[in-house]
Amino acid sequence: MPARLAFLGPRGTNTEAAALRYAPAATLVAGESITGVTELVLRGEADEAIVPIENSLQGSVTETVDLLVHSLPLRIKREVVVPIEAALIAGPGTAPADVTTVYSHPQALAQSRQYLRATLPGAQQVATLSTAQAVERVVAEPGAAAIAPPRAAAIYGGVILAQGVQDDPRNSTRFVVLAPEDAPPSGDDKTSIVFNVDDEPGALVRIMLVFADAGINLTKIESRPAREALGVYVFLLDCQGHRLDPVLQDALATVDRQCRWLKILGSYPLDAGPEPDG
Repeated sequence: MPARLAFLGPRGTNTEAAALRYAPAATLVAGESITGVTELVLRGEADEAIVPIENSLQGSVTETVDLLVHSLPLRIKREVVVPIEAALIAGPGTAPADVTTVYSHPQALAQSRQYLRATLPGAQQVATLSTAQAVERVVAEPGAAAIAPPRAAAIYGGVILAQGVQDDPRNSTRFVVLAPEDAPPSGDDKTSIVFNVDDEPGALVRIMLVFADAGINLTKIESRPAREALGVYVFLLDCQGHRLDPVLQDALATVDRQCRWLKILGSYPLDAGPEPDG
């Protein structure tokens, strides 16, 4: 486990909760953005970084994905799945009827859209860099509330006006730990890659058939702009297995020969999420 783990701060964010689950004994180093968190590792101020990469309701976190695809010389070492519970938090003495402005990270606002529409239809929604930053702000601002993890209320002196305001109780976020090297084989692993193919009929299908013929299960595929020209994309793919497993190793070698370029983002143990209480 890392001695120093960078996370998207400040304290009270869901990323901090993921960091504590992954490495409870590590010294946590807060960054102000996803890019800033990874730069802490690159500058030697942290050993590893943990950042969100995918939400079950909102999909991929594009800043994380684009960093991995285009610029970041770090690999995915671990994934950490955290159930997301959101609360409406305000300063002491604030009643729900007083709320005219709601602050939060854009993802949290989007994940509570139905609640806000039904309960606070006239409230202005204002984006912040993090859910915890939103709570820091509203405890001193009359008429303001924040969407944030419940534990942020205790950290920053806020009051919980409503619990469970996320639109779907199955809401969860997948975080990834980024480090100079990925993880050794554990026997139950996942590998993430990104690749580009020629713009011709059947090019992507041929890549998919490589994995199908090898009996390798694909768990996710998505496209992102290649930053070359409009309409040119790269493809991100998650599959079961470790890049050092002989079958997957052979499949990746075949894919590498058939595509324009291939980048292995990392192999790491599969995480199904925390065990349910009780």
